Amino acid sequence: MYAGFWKRFFAYWLDYFILYVGTMIIVVLITLIGRLTSFIPAWGSTLYPSVYAFHVARLFYRLETISNVLVYFSIGWMYYAIMESSKCRGTLGKLALGIIVVDEYNEKITFGRASARYWSRIITFFTIFVGYIMVAFTAKKQTLHDKIARTYVVNKNWLDYSEYIKQNPPLAEVPVPAPAPGVNRLSISLNKEEQTKQ
Repeated sequence: MYAGFWKRFFAYWLDYFILYVGTMIIVVLITLIGRLTSFIPAWGSTLYPSVYAFHVARLFYRLETISNVLVYFSIGWMYYAIMESSKCRGTLGKLALGIIVVDEYNEKITFGRASARYWSRIITFFTIFVGYIMVAFTAKKQTLHDKIARTYVVNKNWLDYSEYIKQNPPLAEVPVPAPAPGVNRLSISLNKEEQTKQ
């Protein structure tokens, strides 16, 4: 039912790789735009070209640094929060390993709860990863940020099966009528062939 430590561990590293590649692409694009815009001439730049170039370069260096930090934090947050609160109910790494994030009713979590789950990882990080290792020891395989956000990571196959059982309950047992008085149930022949032989 609940996803174990190793599944979550490998899902984390898959997501880390996906986020790293995606973030690097965006950072390179922002850096290129910053470099290209530094070559745009402005009024007064011909009077003091070296001073102008210095100030433009310094401005874009600051903007690059700020934007890179924002990109690192916002991409990770948006990736986890959007994916886990969507119909997918999990990031690409989790989906690849067949696990999803649900609430206490096995329903899709909201964007707010997914955001709380993501940002509470900071607390998990400051526990020197003890918050992650909790998965191996808690009854419902929860990390510290799962407990804070009241979320659970479960195997998708198990959840699909339980939802199928909810929608298609098993058939009720049909009671077998009692035999007529004086008739032994074992003495009744089971098929027509036995009746013809007798």
